[in-house]
Amino acid sequence: MRHLTTVPTAPFHEKAVSRKALAWIARNLGRRVAVREVRGGFIVSYRGAGKGPALALAAHLDHPALRLERVTPKGAAAVLQGGLPPHLLPGAEVAAFPADPKDNRPLALGVLGPRPKPGDPWNITWTVSPKPGSKPVFAILALTPYEVKDGWLSSRSIDDLLGCAVSLEAMRRLVAARAKTNLTVLLNRAEEVGFVGALDMIRSGVLSLDDSYISIESSRELSGSEPGKGPTIRLGDKTSAFDPNLLALLDSAAARLKKRGTRVQRLRLTGGTCEATAYLAFGFEAAGVAV
Repeated sequence: MRHLTTVPTAPFHEKAVSRKALAWIARNLGRRVAVREVRGGFIVSYRGAGKGPALALAAHLDHPALRLERVTPKGAAAVLQGGLPPHLLPGAEVAAFPADPKDNRPLALGVLGPRPKPGDPWNITWTVSPKPGSKPVFAILALTPYEVKDGWLSSRSIDDLLGCAVSLEAMRRLVAARAKTNLTVLLNRAEEVGFVGALDMIRSGVLSLDDSYISIESSRELSGSEPGKGPTIRLGDKTSAFDPNLLALLDSAAARLKKRGTRVQRLRLTGGTCEATAYLAFGFEAAGVAV
């Protein structure tokens, strides 16, 4: 997670974080996995059991952001992309970046204006203007990229770089153990604007209906699914109820974890819709876990 958050990310601007993910995969997994690019997303495959079905962990490389339009030395118009709560945004500080940032140094800093009318863009007033010749393309909330303090992780990119990190670490552990199982990690793009990456994967025909798909995501806190009390098995999301067979598998794993003292929560999380719904809509066995 620390490695992935050394660059910002946004819908359709995942190239920088993709490079970070691929570098981590090359360093930690090497030739023991196969990596395939599909329209800007990635399929990472470990086949410890040879041919046959796999468990697939799906996460996305983008994060809620603001697409910048009509950038001037004083400010910019901005279109919200993704699940940021609009009522909390007026007065929020934002940082602006180029299309393919090399690090976390912003091109400009600004403040969001009042909540606009439906369909209208947000207004950003620069507090630190972009330098002449620079091209800020997207903005994100000016929050910490990564910090661990008193046992808590804080990051502007938990949705969903944490899902990417968890999925890749699970694969690293299986590879290190030479586990006789098959695992796939899907790193999708542009989830925040309508599951674009997941739908690209599905329509490309590269995904197998024999595999089982688990969306590794974050979700809004609800009673029964609270930070610090363990991951949550998602019985469904705002749109769909998830596959009962795959939920039974997750429940079985949770029972074993609880015997070892690991807490696991279980709830239908209706704060939003995750990629599991996209897979279900096309006939795949799918469920979700919130971290």
